[in-house]
Amino acid sequence: MPTLSTPALTLGATDNNKRDVTVAGTLTFDAGDVGKSYRLEIKLYGEDKSGDALPSGDAVGDDLLYTYNFAGPLILLPFKTITVAAAGSINFSEKRSINTGTLDEDPGTVVVGWADINTPILMPRKDEVYAMVTLSGSPVTKKSATVVSGIGV
Repeated sequence: MPTLSTPALTLGATDNNKRDVTVAGTLTFDAGDVGKSYRLEIKLYGEDKSGDALPSGDAVGDDLLYTYNFAGPLILLPFKTITVAAAGSINFSEKRSINTGTLDEDPGTVVVGWADINTPILMPRKDEVYAMVTLSGSPVTKKSATVVSGIGV
C-alpha cells in the first residue's frame, strides 16, 4: 500500500502578478504496488483561521483556490497517472505560475492603525494557503453494450 509524505508548499517571488507555487513530496510504494497505477492530485486551498478579519462576503471555511492540471492524451487533466515500476520511493515536485488574485483568499484591506485622526493605515488581509495532495488508485471503467428498448425505456 502506498504512503505519502507530508507535502511541502513553497511560494516563490511575485512577478507580473504571478507567483511560482511549488508542491513537493515523496511517494513510497511496496512490492504489492508494482504494476498498479495511481492518481496524484494537487489542490490549493485558502484556510480561514480563527481571528482572521474575513471580508463580509467570505463564509467561514476553507476555499478551493486552484487545481493543478496535467497534460493528458488530448486535454488537461486534474490528476497525473503514476504507474509503479518498482518498489521504493518517488519524489515529486510540481510548480505552477499562478495569478496572485487566485491566491488572494481573503481579499481587501484591514485598518491596522491611524496616521492621524482622519487617515487610517491599511494593510492587505493575510492569506493562508495550503496544498492538499491525494494519491488514489486509478479507477477502472468499462462501457456496456448499448441496449435498444423500443419506444422509451
